[in-house]
Amino acid sequence: MRKPRVAIFNYGGSSEHNLKAILHNRGYEIFVLTRYANVTCPMSGSENKTCAFPVLCCDVMIVVEDTDRMRGIDLFYRQSQLGCKLTPFNKAIITRSFACDKPDNIIYRDTTIFASPFNFHAFEYWLKNCEGRFDLSQRLAVIRHEDRHDCSIPIQLRPQGEDAYVSAQAINKSHCGICLRVPQSIELGREIQVRSQNSGDVDEGVVQWVKKLEDGWYLSGVSFCV
Repeated sequence: MRKPRVAIFNYGGSSEHNLKAILHNRGYEIFVLTRYANVTCPMSGSENKTCAFPVLCCDVMIVVEDTDRMRGIDLFYRQSQLGCKLTPFNKAIITRSFACDKPDNIIYRDTTIFASPFNFHAFEYWLKNCEGRFDLSQRLAVIRHEDRHDCSIPIQLRPQGEDAYVSAQAINKSHCGICLRVPQSIELGREIQVRSQNSGDVDEGVVQWVKKLEDGWYLSGVSFCV
């Protein structure tokens, strides 16, 4: 059973620290995003024609804003148009623009808006109702902690419990993860060691996803930040 995940889009609001304390105490995996404020999906970091994720990316979304403009409304509207898989009931906005009326639209009516500074008891009551809609047996989309950069580096990998290294190639990488082109499938959740043939440095990570290629090889996404 996984932890529940929350995405906090911080557009300059002042409630983030208190939010993180509440959510941490309730055992949440927390993503705070301040970049990509104007794109459709801040979780994926790009402008997409449709939702880029095959499954939910989080269990709760919260926008924290500290301006007169309700950017959260704009964000959630764009997401609804492009097929966001998270129910609006599990989305909330914390804003100083609470006095303005929400549009008469089902997406907005189902989204909860809190005044800033907000009532923590009301927030926890809303969060408890959201938790009743969670399915913690369902996997979530893998969210990258950092941007990855394209590369073409020969590497060797060794799955946990095996003695021999297997030759592969790094396609892109960051401090927190790497995408590998490998000659064999490695099961999800498998711990592996990744060793650069150039530097000899060794990293330990967990396989997060696997995709078979037409030439019989596989792409594997490995996270080092787990």
